[in-house]
Amino acid sequence: MHRLTKQELHDLKALHRKRGREEQNLFLIEGEKIVLEALVCPYISVKKVLCTENYDPSTLRFEKDTIHVSPSEMARISALKSPQDVVAVCQLPVSNPPSGKRMLCLDGIQDPGNLGSILRIADWFGVPDVVLSSGSVDCFGPKCVQASMGSIFRVKVHYLPLVPFLLKTELPIYGAVLDGTPLKAITWKNEGILVIGGEGSGISIPVHSLLTERVTIPRLGGAESLNAAIACGILCAKWHES
Repeated sequence: MHRLTKQELHDLKALHRKRGREEQNLFLIEGEKIVLEALVCPYISVKKVLCTENYDPSTLRFEKDTIHVSPSEMARISALKSPQDVVAVCQLPVSNPPSGKRMLCLDGIQDPGNLGSILRIADWFGVPDVVLSSGSVDCFGPKCVQASMGSIFRVKVHYLPLVPFLLKTELPIYGAVLDGTPLKAITWKNEGILVIGGEGSGISIPVHSLLTERVTIPRLGGAESLNAAIACGILCAKWHES
């Protein structure tokens, strides 16, 4: 176990920002549960583990040396309001083209908490691939990683221009809209793509034109819309039942 250098501290803080993650090809994860999940994930390479003196690193069975940090250093490293006793630095995984026959496409998602929740939903329902439009929120930002509760290590995320991608597919394309067919009336195919639009903006016009099924969750009350993650969960549950 060795101490943290000033340069290491600077580099760790830089991982809070997308530019820092891209420059170092690394991202930060926080908390024992997520660190343990990263350590057993076959396509995630954990480069460093850092912990406070309150934490026993032997429980992680990390093969490399663990870096000891003070509580004040951990507070600077952490992106959380209440820092955990253990964090890890992981290499950004290589993104290969999506290969699944059931996937989610997210068009313009900007909220990291929503994205993290959607990754958990995909993980729960066994959806192996999530495709995000170019310019969507970074899935390896601290808030998204934390909200995913480890699902980011089991669901493969791809950033692609959606229109060219959807033009090439032969799978049915379902899209969540406000004026479509009620979800109970939809004949769901086992294989397909479910498109969820961004917060406030919904599905973009070019992507909307490529939908083969426009699906609506019927509204019974006065709410104007549903959170993207909640809508995704309802639709995935119905899709899973079919």
